[in-house]
Formats: sequence, structure tokens, C-alpha cells
Amino acid sequence: MWVDNNNCFACGKKNPIGLRLDIQTVEVEHPDEDGAHLLVRTECTPPVHFQGWADVIHGGIISTLLDEVITYVALAHFGGPAVTAQLDIRFKQPAPVGSKLLVTGRPINCSRRLVQAMAQIKLEDGTVVAEATGKCLKAEGVL
Repeated sequence: MWVDNNNCFACGKKNPIGLRLDIQTVEVEHPDEDGAHLLVRTECTPPVHFQGWADVIHGGIISTLLDEVITYVALAHFGGPAVTAQLDIRFKQPAPVGSKLLVTGRPINCSRRLVQAMAQIKLEDGTVVAEATGKCLKAEGVL
């Protein structure tokens, strides 16, 4: 069985060195152009110890944010755990250390065992930092 012990690097509240994301899943009243009624969102301001190049948030942290939000889209669809099967990322713009990042995700296509979703990270001024599409599988069995 897949167990959340609250130590996830991205969302675990017990992880002292993690991002400790507060991720929200909301039903939207007016679906987007693809008919998606679900939106997952979070905000994050990564500190300097998450930098890559000087004053720039490390690409691995950006990737983690996108992966986590896409997985939460799948979790909402399945009503239980999901694992990433594929993640395709496009980095658009460096994100300065200390900048607030707005991360959103939504489903693209959902089936009984697979969710395809997209996620995007923007700065507060609306500048797109990175975008991703991903596929998540319903997690079953024992880890």
C-alpha cells in the first residue's frame, strides 16, 4: 500500500528541508477550452539554498513543482495515490531566487488508470517560467 508519511520533499509538512507546499484542488465553475473542471494550484518562494546558478532557482526545483502539481491532478481524479510515468518540461525563463512562483495544473485526458495533465509556473507578473505535460498512473499494490 502507498502511504503518505508527510515527508514528501515537495508537500510533506514534516520534511525540514523540503518545499512544504500547500496544494489546493478546486473545481472551476467555467471549464477551460478543453473542458477541464479541475484546477490544482500552489505558491512557492524558493529560498537561496534551492538555487542553481547565482540568484536563479535550480531547474530540479522547477521540475519538482511541475511534477507535484501534475501528480495532484491525478490524485484528485483517482481519489488516491498516483505515480509519475512521464514528464516533459519546457523551461522558458529563469526564475530569480526569492521570487514567488504560482504553479497551476489541470487535466488534459483521464481514464481509469492513466491521467494526462499539464502544469505551468508563472512569476507574479505573469511571466511563464516553465510548462510541462505529464502522465500519471494509478498507484496500486505494495511499495
